[in-house]
Amino acid sequence: MKLPFSATLSVLTTTALASSPSVTVDAGTLQGGQCANGQDAVYYKGIPYAEPPVGSLRFQPPQPYSKFPDGTFDATTPATACIQFGDSFVAQGEKSEDCGSLYLDVWAPSNATKDSKLPVKAWVYGGSNTDGGISDSLYDGCNMAENDQILVSINYRLGPLGFMALNSAGIYGNQGIQDILLGLKWVQDSIAAFGGDPKKVVLFGQSAGATDVFAIATLPQAPSLINSAIAESIALPSLLSNSSLQQTGQSYAKSLQCSTSDMSCLQSKSVDELVKAYHADDFLNTGLGAVPSLGVDSRYSHKFWPYVDGDVISENPASRGIQVPTVFGSTQQEGMMSALSRYNSIPKIKSATPAAYTSFLQGNFGRAARLVEHYYPLSLFKSTQFPVIAAIETVITDAEFKCPGYQSAVQAAQKNMPAWIYEFTHNSSCVWLSTMQQAYVSVYGAAHTAELPYVFGNLDFDFPDQNTTCTGTPAEWDLSKEMDSLWTAMAENGNPSTEDIHWPSFEITATGADTPGMIFGNSSTPGAIDFSPCKLWARVDAMLSGNNATATATPSGTPKPTESSLENSGGAARISLATVNLLATSIFLVGWMIVS
Repeated sequence: MKLPFSATLSVLTTTALASSPSVTVDAGTLQGGQCANGQDAVYYKGIPYAEPPVGSLRFQPPQPYSKFPDGTFDATTPATACIQFGDSFVAQGEKSEDCGSLYLDVWAPSNATKDSKLPVKAWVYGGSNTDGGISDSLYDGCNMAENDQILVSINYRLGPLGFMALNSAGIYGNQGIQDILLGLKWVQDSIAAFGGDPKKVVLFGQSAGATDVFAIATLPQAPSLINSAIAESIALPSLLSNSSLQQTGQSYAKSLQCSTSDMSCLQSKSVDELVKAYHADDFLNTGLGAVPSLGVDSRYSHKFWPYVDGDVISENPASRGIQVPTVFGSTQQEGMMSALSRYNSIPKIKSATPAAYTSFLQGNFGRAARLVEHYYPLSLFKSTQFPVIAAIETVITDAEFKCPGYQSAVQAAQKNMPAWIYEFTHNSSCVWLSTMQQAYVSVYGAAHTAELPYVFGNLDFDFPDQNTTCTGTPAEWDLSKEMDSLWTAMAENGNPSTEDIHWPSFEITATGADTPGMIFGNSSTPGAIDFSPCKLWARVDAMLSGNNATATATPSGTPKPTESSLENSGGAARISLATVNLLATSIFLVGWMIVS
């Protein structure tokens, strides 16, 4: 008798799952899939580690997942991404509030057993803590798993769902941080079943993900969850002030037409209402760091972000410091993406006047704006075709990414905690995001996110929307293998050096100009990195932290620095000629790209 189509499909599905890779964890048996192209690696996707954070669990700490209803779970299909509130790095595929029940993905060698004790890399994606997801092809773990390691990618809640604090309504924030912590607890309990060693776990993340990683690496329980951390392009390590986040929560509640003490009202709103209220909340577009596309965040920015809540994060990470060995790093032109996003046409290029530069500084640094302008004067960039854009790009790079990582490493060294630093300077031959155009790859340079394809070993790119198919050069594949081995060594030993490559430990030097670290250019090369401008940014941070500075700076608000203060602050006057020449080339190409 011929079976109905639905019954036939059921039989085929059951047969396929029965022959697929499987592993048993506390919740039941996972049925996974095989990586493509003959790779000897397997994957398990969409594994729930927490109950769906919806209804009465919205805005609340995550609750551990219990059991698979039927004892087995089909882990061959990516789960939905969390609701997206931003637009910088929007996740691929479908989105839902339950984030696929808060899930994670695992990649492993197909021959791994519970006795393999392989190193484990736990990934936290970036996206301003408002967008992003683990299912992006850039984060695929098949190539990593080919190299005898385990990759775990942890999904977490974003925007107000993941970082809203409103004490008056019983909402205490850091939900996204707690999601990651619960994901790491799952790793400790379950990763041995996939062949991983729970004692060899490195937590690594990029951009906002790096800030989340840093915050977790400073917690008292960090050594029980991970043995090391890697923060790639860390942003705002001091976290937000409690008062700023409470004000943001109050404003968002009003945008939802809810009382600031009515949790039930906030939990009753639809996803569409949550997203619309987020984009309609004018408070999020004011204050320090609210310059469109060019914001440099501070403790007083109006956004949803981790903060010191006295419980989950009981002490400011910027003062407590890391509790496990950590690598900090950044790319050479972190600010290029922001500059290109804002100034992407000839009219906008021409609008970048000295007055626009002053406005950018005042909007981001308030009463410290004149101090910053003194150390980053436009005259320093006169050799570039567009000095204003070059100056903005450099300020964003130093203030938002390069110097926060350096200052965190200094703090670690002062507390005798092992730390390492790097700078990614390689200009890729292929664009690595679908929003980029291959014809202008030389414009982007070592921009924000540029290191990610090399870290994950994903240098084959196919972007149909851009009509782009490209693969890395043999030298770039070698660089990727080197970086993969160094990241793996960090997981295995809490030290990023290998037998072939020695990564010098971080040391505090007199000026910061000759800081020992690793430079990822055409290869992985130990060398000196110039962090001399970071003394200035430590001073700016202290000025902004001294009081709740506003985005409006009066012309007489900050005395003009003296030559002695220039020497004491080690400011941007020490920016190397090579850096300015690099900017000159990049900004010239930006102009060429736009004209073309």
